[in-house]
Amino acid sequence: MSQPTTPSNTVGSQKNIALLYNLAVSLAILLSILLVCGIYQLGSNATLAGGFLGSFLIYLGSRPSLRHVGLAVMAGAILAVFHEMIGGTLGKDSGMETLSFVMGVGAFLGAGSILTMAFDRVWTGSRRYVPSLKDALILPVFSLVGALCMQFANGGSHASFDLFLYRFDSSLGLAPGHAVASLFRRLPWIEFGSLWTYTGLMIFPALYHAWAFYKGKAARIHLVHAFVIAGVSGIILYSICPAMGPVYAFGSQFPDRLPAMSAAPLRVLSSTGLNNAMPSLHMTWVLLVWVAAWELGSFAVVLASIVVGLTGLATLGFGEHYLIDLIVAAPLVMAVQGICKARYTLTAIGLGLVVAWTAYLRAGIQLPSSLNWMFVIATIVTTGFMMRSFVTKGYSSSR
Repeated sequence: MSQPTTPSNTVGSQKNIALLYNLAVSLAILLSILLVCGIYQLGSNATLAGGFLGSFLIYLGSRPSLRHVGLAVMAGAILAVFHEMIGGTLGKDSGMETLSFVMGVGAFLGAGSILTMAFDRVWTGSRRYVPSLKDALILPVFSLVGALCMQFANGGSHASFDLFLYRFDSSLGLAPGHAVASLFRRLPWIEFGSLWTYTGLMIFPALYHAWAFYKGKAARIHLVHAFVIAGVSGIILYSICPAMGPVYAFGSQFPDRLPAMSAAPLRVLSSTGLNNAMPSLHMTWVLLVWVAAWELGSFAVVLASIVVGLTGLATLGFGEHYLIDLIVAAPLVMAVQGICKARYTLTAIGLGLVVAWTAYLRAGIQLPSSLNWMFVIATIVTTGFMMRSFVTKGYSSSR
């Protein structure tokens, strides 16, 4: 005969089911992190590593206890050992070993932080880390999904309008790539700083978001969300005026033997690389950080200004972008701010300027240098005027 069900038996059964559920969820989370570490070589994938390092910074911004920080560090160390066991590398990227090592270590700290926050939610039911966990997952997930989308969109041979962008830059009477590359040769420490800043881009939105959260500041816009909106917008805009960047379009001719404007034919190139030059998302992202820095104090603004400067130098000196790519990033920032705040005028003007620029550049219309300079100055002035309130009132106190 079956034994009658008693309250004690029911409670015990429910506890067992809850235990099995928690174990299953924890195992799924752990396997997901392990798969990412193994498949994407977390210790040597600079972009993904930056996203996970940002997760660690967001975790610290939530003011975790020392015990929980210790658990995150321990979890990160275990993941790093696993990474080494399956043949992963850490700090072995040629020419940038130190940067690769720092990013790799930070990536595993971020992965350990995600595990700690997730397990705390699963096993204690606490919601303490829920907001931070959601924010910490955004950049790594965006890095993975964005990379897959870019690979899909750039599969096979496709058109590239690099010569159109190059001729526009030349029409301004400038050779920014050559000038910055020459600066790097004279001052290697600036090149070094630019390389670190450019490679570690994913860190800065998370750093400033965590900084504001730690100080009890409620952002007028969610900086990490703005980062993703800008990224998605950029991926879409790349299809309007696709371009690779001068180092890919001109190869060994960059930076010292670039052709004169008259020698650069106005024709569409056939590309098999990534068309991710126009507009510059690197500049868009660091400008979003710069705007967000103003309510965090003068030190935050100075640091963000250095990041913007070094990023701009890197994009030009390493041949990743044309100058006009950086100019068009300014109204894209305005559009993203408008989307985040549901300010339709700001959004419309920002997107209007970005679409107008990309369409104009793709059309290859040849106008006098004076008119091109007027368009550039008008874009910068309009963006600055429309964005002035965001610079003066970035955050408000939440505590």
